[in-house]
Amino acid sequence: MHLVIGAGEFLGDHVSHALAAEAPVIALNADADDETLSDALSGIDVVHICAQTWSPARRLRYRKAAPSFLKRVIDAARHSRVRRIVHLSTADVFGPDHFVRVTEKTKLHPVHAYERLKLFEERWLLKVAADMEVVIVRPARVFGVGEDWILPRLFAALARGRLWLPGGGRSLQTFVSAGDVGRACLAAAERGRPGHSYLVAGFDATWRDLLESAARAVGIPANIASLPYDLAFLKALATETVTSPGAVVWPGTFAVDAIGKPHYYDDSHSRRELTWSPSVGSFEQEMPQMASWLAKVPGVHPRARPAVASPPEVRERG
Repeated sequence: MHLVIGAGEFLGDHVSHALAAEAPVIALNADADDETLSDALSGIDVVHICAQTWSPARRLRYRKAAPSFLKRVIDAARHSRVRRIVHLSTADVFGPDHFVRVTEKTKLHPVHAYERLKLFEERWLLKVAADMEVVIVRPARVFGVGEDWILPRLFAALARGRLWLPGGGRSLQTFVSAGDVGRACLAAAERGRPGHSYLVAGFDATWRDLLESAARAVGIPANIASLPYDLAFLKALATETVTSPGAVVWPGTFAVDAIGKPHYYDDSHSRRELTWSPSVGSFEQEMPQMASWLAKVPGVHPRARPAVASPPEVRERG
């Protein structure tokens, strides 16, 4: 029996759905009270922590303090004798300044507050929950229905006219579908080694590729222009300077680096150890599901498709 904490959130819902296809699953909101959490953990073997403990959309400050939510989950899991914790982290813990393909052996060098907070979270969990089997999953850039940080904002700007992206959005990235992240969590629950972390990747592409694919599917123009990275970063830095800590900032310096710098990963080690591989190998494969969601992004007005003329009626003669 698996418990997914993070129901009602982007990754929590996708992980729950993917797991439910293979195993019994209970999904729980991250803000559930102590009594509900305790009841949900009864008889649970594996807990998947998929709740968003830190939002990359906000201006964050790094501090060495684990979220109280995590402390509650670990204490309750220990009391219920949970065997294994699968913690969903991010490949962003490697940092933004690797210009070659990142592997499991690449040195961790987080720079932005979000990256440093997620790495601290991992290390805290491995130390505090040492009496349980803790496995860390680090997905590459996740995309899918319900993603609420980058794609909806870029797509809304694209729908208004010309979208300026650092480097034109051509920096190579490794993307992974949200559904495949859920399948990787199941593999980590069954075959991951305690105390280990696993990169999870899908396929290499660019933000420009994603936006052009989405624009075709929804039926809007894809007018994407290039902005020098340095200028984009300085504008984001100025925006952050006048943004209160904890408030939403767009685009912040972290978002500029996520879009404008290369982030590509080699997860061959994880694929071998977890005997896992992604099922989604292109944006087009997911667009039928994503198009209706993207069409509802505020400010997006899809062009009406021309009606197809019906063939002339043919009457049979008796």
